[in-house]
Amino acid sequence: MTSSDKYKTNKDTLDDSKKIENILDNSKPSTWITYGGNVLWIPVIALTGFGILFVYSASSVYSAQHYGTEFYFAKKQAFFLLPSLLAAIAGAMIPFEMYYRFIKYLFFILVTMTFATHLPGIGRKVYGASRWLNLGIMPIQPSEFLRVFTIIFMVWIISKQNTENKKLNEPKKYPLLVEYSCLLLAPIAIIAQKDLGTTVVVITGCLGILFINGLPKRYFAGIFGILLFGLISAILFEPYRIARVMTFLNPFKDPLGSGFQVIQSFVAVANGGLFGRGIGESQQKLFFLPEAHTDFILAVITEEMGFIGILVLTILYSVLYYAILRLVIYGSTHRDRLLATGAFSMLVVTTIINMGVVAGALPTKGLPLPFISNGGSALIANYFIIGLMSQISRRIYLQSNLNKKVI
Repeated sequence: MTSSDKYKTNKDTLDDSKKIENILDNSKPSTWITYGGNVLWIPVIALTGFGILFVYSASSVYSAQHYGTEFYFAKKQAFFLLPSLLAAIAGAMIPFEMYYRFIKYLFFILVTMTFATHLPGIGRKVYGASRWLNLGIMPIQPSEFLRVFTIIFMVWIISKQNTENKKLNEPKKYPLLVEYSCLLLAPIAIIAQKDLGTTVVVITGCLGILFINGLPKRYFAGIFGILLFGLISAILFEPYRIARVMTFLNPFKDPLGSGFQVIQSFVAVANGGLFGRGIGESQQKLFFLPEAHTDFILAVITEEMGFIGILVLTILYSVLYYAILRLVIYGSTHRDRLLATGAFSMLVVTTIINMGVVAGALPTKGLPLPFISNGGSALIANYFIIGLMSQISRRIYLQSNLNKKVI
């Protein structure tokens, strides 16, 4: 199939989907999302339970010493469950057309908020990185929400582009230069926070969408060349990133300095064995493994639950990502499939990078393990993504029933 054939298929799909779009958007949401909703939410709830349990286990000693209670971080993580559930409900219940109608404004608000983390007074710097905003009630990390709405913004651009090309009866083009240029603001705002990991995640989500939308493969060579040049430049212009790469290549060269965290992660994984030491029995969390409840929480899980625990987590993630992949394949509209692709790409890449860092297969990056690592903004954003996926799942179910009635 040529690229023009793919485009024609996309246009036909877009035309057909508009016939049922009003029915899908105006139908009543069910209390429990049908067709795959349970497959989405059961692993998410299980992973969240794992998260709260091991945030407590990994942080209890540190919390008791610094905050006077061993439940400090576990309570914070549990507290964020309420706004996370509200975000999931918003993603599942608010029709997509509402998001697409206001996406330009939402996107630019989040880009502005991400840049605003550098402003004194409202920005909060942690370990030399300005990634948080102090909004009174709680600090938030706007880049976590920006990555989600960047995907929605890109789907809206492609949808608009496909519609315009259809009206003009032109072959597939990417003429919306202003919109695509605005899209670049997201990775620029995030990389300005010294957050290369989230930048990679956002770009991966966008590339996944372009691939599913049928961008000719010859363009990807140029895109990957530009990205490779940008990645190398981002590493070379920041000494701490060069140090991380050197540590990745040989962490034992500086075992008490830059290689300390990675080596302690190796020790935790090795101590876990097949069945682990038991929940709460990790030794590495006793101030050996820095930030044990955030980016390296998987090392504590491995030490306490062993290979069996990692196997359980892998199965849960596999079930969840398989459910999202089904939405990519069977989505009721082309836009739904693009949105599911962006979500799938971001979540899978985040999980792989975090696991790779803990295993020493990738250089250290500050990416949380989805639904498990301590972090309220990431939890809320990920629940919102699953809410969006639930809406896509429901729309597939409604379209299936509609087709049966028509037949």
